[in-house]
Amino acid sequence: MLPGGQQPKITRLSKAITALLIIIYAVYFFVPSTSTYLALVPGRTLPCVWNLVTAGFFTTNVVKLAFEVVSLLLLARLVEPMYGSKEFLKFLFIVDFSVCFMVFVAVYITYAATASGKLLYTEFSGFHGIVAGLLVAVKQIMPDHEVKLFGVLSITVKYLPSILLLVLTALAAALKQYDQLAFLYLGAYNAWVYLRFFQQQSDNAYQGDPSDDFKFSSFFPPFMATPIDAVAGLLGIVFRLRHTAGADAKGMNINGAPSMLGSDSADANRRRERGAKALEERLGMKKHGSDADVEKAAGAAPAAEGSSAAAAQ
Repeated sequence: MLPGGQQPKITRLSKAITALLIIIYAVYFFVPSTSTYLALVPGRTLPCVWNLVTAGFFTTNVVKLAFEVVSLLLLARLVEPMYGSKEFLKFLFIVDFSVCFMVFVAVYITYAATASGKLLYTEFSGFHGIVAGLLVAVKQIMPDHEVKLFGVLSITVKYLPSILLLVLTALAAALKQYDQLAFLYLGAYNAWVYLRFFQQQSDNAYQGDPSDDFKFSSFFPPFMATPIDAVAGLLGIVFRLRHTAGADAKGMNINGAPSMLGSDSADANRRRERGAKALEERLGMKKHGSDADVEKAAGAAPAAEGSSAAAAQ
């Protein structure tokens, strides 16, 4: 539930994606041999290039599928109203394709370095990378909002991505399914890179989110922030990751260039308030729409009667 008491609804788009996940799993369940075409198998990606997209929506375990479906329905109803359906779908595609492509490239680099062909025919798949990306998006929208897990444990939203990574990493280690970690970590990281540096902001001059609450170091314990910020700053210079901003934008560094590490606390507070308020307004729009139409019609009736009387005179 949102801070204003609004209960977000499950969106049509998230239902459609849920149906897609179930259909893809059903195809695999009844025809198991399709996994080599649906999963990312780097050695077979050429000519089967579609697995750079299908792999992120393909799950081979029904329990994992249930977790991913529930996660999608819960997270999408928070993210989609804020981003809009078009941007939300774009976000999912960027995370999905970028993760699959980076795994594909990494496998071939490993093969070139080690001459071991085992990874070339390993099947990589799972929606958990996109789930991690959605948690990063929720962290961006309402970082200080608290949620209750299992109705008992209260957790601040900004810590959820890190908690998910730790829990699923431990689970993968226990089950010795280390190949699952590639999608998980790249999904979270690529989502952060897109939202941090490239997503177009409709209400200000920034491209991306320059706030301090969304720095890379915010995913780690506070005592690690200083060294991580130093390394992030160096990498930002090397890869030229900067926020595109107008002259009046905040978050300028000492050289006058837009800082990759964030802006002042006022901008961070403004972003938090803007995110929560906009989400509540979007969710409350439908609820109050019918009441507004009734009031408008009621106001129009006396006006119409007055016009008729004036015409008769």
